[in-house]
Parts: sequence; structure tokens; C-alpha cells
Amino acid sequence: MAQRIWRGLACALMAPLLIVALVGVAGCATSDLGGQSPQTTATSAPPTLPAATQVATRTPTPAPAASTNCQPNQLTFSVKSAGGAAGHIGQMGKFTNSSTATCTLYGFPGAVMLDAQHQPMTTHALWQTSAYMYSNQMKQLVTLAPGASAYFAVTWSDVTVGSVTSCPTSSYLSVTPPNDFSVLTIADQITSCDSNLTISPVEPTAFMGG
Repeated sequence: MAQRIWRGLACALMAPLLIVALVGVAGCATSDLGGQSPQTTATSAPPTLPAATQVATRTPTPAPAASTNCQPNQLTFSVKSAGGAAGHIGQMGKFTNSSTATCTLYGFPGAVMLDAQHQPMTTHALWQTSAYMYSNQMKQLVTLAPGASAYFAVTWSDVTVGSVTSCPTSSYLSVTPPNDFSVLTIADQITSCDSNLTISPVEPTAFMGG
């Protein structure tokens, strides 16, 4: 009988302890599993790229088109006597820009004497910046606006050489503008006993014979 009473008391005393223990275990489980919000991994936003910067750029102004070399179809040609002295004869050749466009001439023209049948005669064109009838005519760029002219000298000797008693005379003169291959031909009588024609570079003004 006494033993049963002891067992009853022991159960009565143990029951509250078991309840407390169960409550504690449940609380721990809740704290570990459900009491905390799920962890989230913090991710940084991608860096904001600066807006494209518009750089002001200047469009280069095109340079003025360079004047082109005068072509024979832009030019007219004429000659004017420049007199003579001591067996030397000269004339001024003149190129005139007859076109509507500006062009340039630079350097020495070419020249060939022609006979009455327009056939070439023996001609030695000598390019010189100084000669008997002119001096220090240096090469320079001559810009010809429409209607403007460039000038050059043509000189020769009419003194007979050796046993020669007469000298051939041309009927025409064929000239080539500087740096070109086409020709301009005019009637021109030149009596060069040694077949030499001394030619100056083109210049912007007439410089021989007034």
C-alpha cells in the first residue's frame, strides 16, 4: 500500500517537470527553425555608368581649291617686238587667260620656229633667267585671273656665223605654255642665224621693250 502511494506521488511530481521540459524543447525548436526570418544575400546594384558625354567637334573648313595650271585652251597668245641692239633681237610673248576660271603659270615656255608649211625648223630653245636683253628674271608662280596676262622674253641673234651669208626666217612660232604639251601657234617672223631662241620664265608684268 505504501509503495503505491509513493509511486503516485512520484508521478504527480514528475508530470509538471515533463510538461516544462516539453515546452522548453518546443520553444528551442521554434527558435531555431521558425523564429528567424530566412537570410537573404545582399547584392549590390550594378554601378551606374555615367551618361555618354557629347564632345563638341569642329568640322574643318575645307581649304580653297588650289588654282590649276593654265591649259592651252584657256589661253590666247600674242607677241610684241622689243627692239634689238648689237645683233640681238627680242620680243615679248604674252599669254592671256581667256577663260572664266583662274589658273596659274610657272616656269619656262617652250618654242619652235615653223616654216611656211608649218613644218618645224631647227630650233634650240635656251631657258635662261638672264640674257643680253634682260636680266634676273627668276621663276615665280603667276596667277592669272580671267583677262590677266603673263609675259616672257624671246631673244635671238641675227648675226651670221662663219661663211653663212643669209639666215633662215620663220613664218610661224609655235609655243608651249609652261608645264604643258599642247601648243599655240601664231604668225611670227624670226631670223635666228644660229637657230637659238633664248627664253625667259613667265612674269606677271612686261619687262622688256617698254
